[in-house]
Amino acid sequence: MQNAIPKQSATQTAAVDEDTWPLYSRIAWRLIPIIFVVQIFGYLDRANVGFAKLQMQHDLSLSNAAYGLGAGIFFVGYFLFEIPSNLLLQRMGAKLLFARILLVWGLATVLMAFVKDETQFYILRFVIGVAEAGFAPGTQLYLSQWFPAKYRGRINSAFLISLPVGLALGGPIAGLVMGNLHNVAGHAGWQWLFIIEGAISVALVPWLLMSLPNKLADASWLATDEKRIVADDVAQLARQADTHDWRATFSPIIVLLTLVYFLTLAGNYGVGFWLPQIIRNSGIESTVSIGFLSSIPYLFTIIAMPYIGKMSDRARDRSHYLVLCALLSCVGLVITALWLKQTAIGLFGMTLVATGVLSSIPVFWALVARRLSGSAAIVGFAFINSIGNLAGFASPYGIGLITDKTGTQVAGLYALAAMSFFAACLLLFFVRERKQ
Repeated sequence: MQNAIPKQSATQTAAVDEDTWPLYSRIAWRLIPIIFVVQIFGYLDRANVGFAKLQMQHDLSLSNAAYGLGAGIFFVGYFLFEIPSNLLLQRMGAKLLFARILLVWGLATVLMAFVKDETQFYILRFVIGVAEAGFAPGTQLYLSQWFPAKYRGRINSAFLISLPVGLALGGPIAGLVMGNLHNVAGHAGWQWLFIIEGAISVALVPWLLMSLPNKLADASWLATDEKRIVADDVAQLARQADTHDWRATFSPIIVLLTLVYFLTLAGNYGVGFWLPQIIRNSGIESTVSIGFLSSIPYLFTIIAMPYIGKMSDRARDRSHYLVLCALLSCVGLVITALWLKQTAIGLFGMTLVATGVLSSIPVFWALVARRLSGSAAIVGFAFINSIGNLAGFASPYGIGLITDKTGTQVAGLYALAAMSFFAACLLLFFVRERKQ
């Protein structure tokens, strides 16, 4: 990308105002809304199975373990195809790759409405995981080509706030669809949920193709001198990164960060996929009520996430904020386990979990961007994200097995709390971000 933009001389660089945030803010307003909306529907299509379970489990005669396996097998496909998908971004460009991802996961979500047994359920969840592979690390690679390190915390937060927004919308949408469209035209409410959300994803493909530029040189709405500023700033980020060699992706610090990401996401996926069931077990029966209550943790996260991202930019050493977020998640999981039958207190605990986990994600990726560039970034973003997201397989499946054996999610929640605490310890003692 950078070779297409003429280099700026040292004199020109010195003349550039140090405060370039207005330029990058304008770029953000052009790019972020597009991938923001796509990410929302990606999370709706990924997580709607948690709400569908309220009706689907009975219709398909699924055990808790079978549901947990189906929810988690998404991440097996996600893991296997994430690095190949990210490598395609360099060949296809972001526009075509993201459009392909959106189209396939939308169609597969629609087909989820017509599964008849466990096997079909597993297959389609796997396919959705394969389809979505590459989007999360691909967006991080894409953003690293537009924004320098000093702004990545707030830029990542602006984009990744789509996660709590999508999850906050997912509950009310699922509750309303499943509560009001049940048995309409001979389809159950959970079937309509998959059909509607998958169809919207497919409908977004033309908009993405028309709106998203592949690279900096394609941004006709930027002046030549503005493109030079961006190219030089991004090149400086590449020079500051630890390595350009993809083999260093497997260095001890990157392996350590991958483990931290796995432990962090375990709490998110463990609670996220079981949140509707946890609310129901606390005594709430109405599907619509469960849907709206499940949005509460994510509404608070929407407020906290951009604030933490901006503060981490100012602090420069983002590891301290990651430690605080991991401890917040740990405390929230313990509270949820202790007061599992108390709806209000349980929701408070889950709010702490959502705030801690989701607020840490943009800060985490800003830290990783300081470690990887060039070919290392292409493989590294995908490596960390794919391994870390295997927590999405292990966590819900593990809780499903524990729930079948014990009749409650309490032991599973304590296990997740221990994982969050371990992540905090690793960050505290072994991870430090070098000052910029």
